[in-house]
Amino acid sequence: MLKTDLHMHTNVSDGTWDVYELKEKLKENDIKIFSITDHDDVGNIENMSNILTPEDNLTFIKGVEVTATYNNKEYHMTLYNYDINNKELLEFLKWTRDLRLDYNDKFIHYMSTLHESITFKDFLEYKEDRSRGGWKSSNYLIDKKIHKDMAEHFEDIKKSGLTITFKSPEEVINICKRSGGYIFLAHPSYHYKKTVMPIEELKMWLELGIDGVECYTPYNDKKQSEYYKEFCDKNNLMISGGSDCHGDFIKERKLGIPTIDLSELKIDKLLNKNLTNYSFTK
Repeated sequence: MLKTDLHMHTNVSDGTWDVYELKEKLKENDIKIFSITDHDDVGNIENMSNILTPEDNLTFIKGVEVTATYNNKEYHMTLYNYDINNKELLEFLKWTRDLRLDYNDKFIHYMSTLHESITFKDFLEYKEDRSRGGWKSSNYLIDKKIHKDMAEHFEDIKKSGLTITFKSPEEVINICKRSGGYIFLAHPSYHYKKTVMPIEELKMWLELGIDGVECYTPYNDKKQSEYYKEFCDKNNLMISGGSDCHGDFIKERKLGIPTIDLSELKIDKLLNKNLTNYSFTK
């Protein structure tokens, strides 16, 4: 069995593990093929590549999780095997991160009008511990005892009425394709709890140019995974899967769960021909 996990986060985005910790966790869980897919950030791709050796017996596919807005909702796609030096892609990723940071700044300004203990200056001076996962605004408000957990944090975000609009799916997919990579619709059932994405919407993503669908995720049961696999088979799309692990930040999303064997996926274009003679893909 070649256990595979193509969706996970490190401390570069909202995960808790650095590349050294992640490498050891991969070995502990007997995962042989993996990808780092941090949110709109490729900062740990070269870091992971630099610490892998042939003795690790790990196949590393460089990835990133990109963000788009569709129907006023935030959607995610995973991009693999892109040119990490592609200027347009790097500028797009930075634009998305800056947009998110500006949104968080606005939220802190909003919260400062409700709580005397909150000031934007104090927030700027707050030193973030990346090993906690999450993001700066949530950790700051939890440490200030304004929020007891992430549920309260999201509740106040909703109350604030603030909105954030990323680039459209069409723009994002075109940028990603020009980077030379392969783009997958990530965890489609995340947006349709206890059901599946309607076939009409899947066809829309197909027409926009996705190369595959993440069919195996923590948000699917077996029947739902088969639904997405059937769509991929009918439309000559690749099939991926992953845990969406964030280290210790979101404990219910565990590395390597669901258990995925390479034979269940269609990712030949992401892999070298001989898996046994290399430790990671450049």
